[in-house]
Amino acid sequence: MRRSFVKPLIYSLIGLGAIGFVYTLFTSPTSLLRQAGYIFLFIILFYLIFRFVIRPSQTKGQDKGYYRAVKQSKMRQKEKERGNNKVDMNAYRNVKKRPAVKSTKSLKKKKNNTHLTVIEGKKGKKKNRAFF
Repeated sequence: MRRSFVKPLIYSLIGLGAIGFVYTLFTSPTSLLRQAGYIFLFIILFYLIFRFVIRPSQTKGQDKGYYRAVKQSKMRQKEKERGNNKVDMNAYRNVKKRPAVKSTKSLKKKKNNTHLTVIEGKKGKKKNRAFF
């Protein structure tokens, strides 16, 4: 029953607003333009206050960590590119190949993802899966 009351109320408010807008447009368009200018100034002022005062205090630490990680990954990419460009193929041809030595132990090498950086994180206790 509440919804049936709210819908007509909203439509009537929108209709009255439209009638008032058209009436003001024909009777005094300069006051309408002045009001629109005040509204735009208020929106711009609110945006600037939010952008430079409120938001930087909320995300100051998060942005620093992110930009530091981006800078590190860019530096690593440049080092890889420099390393690839400096390789001389003649150096490989002149090196004598050693016979392959088979080791009795097979070592598993762990892949190291150097391009990944943890910005912020908390290491909690691992869940005991025996209870699940």
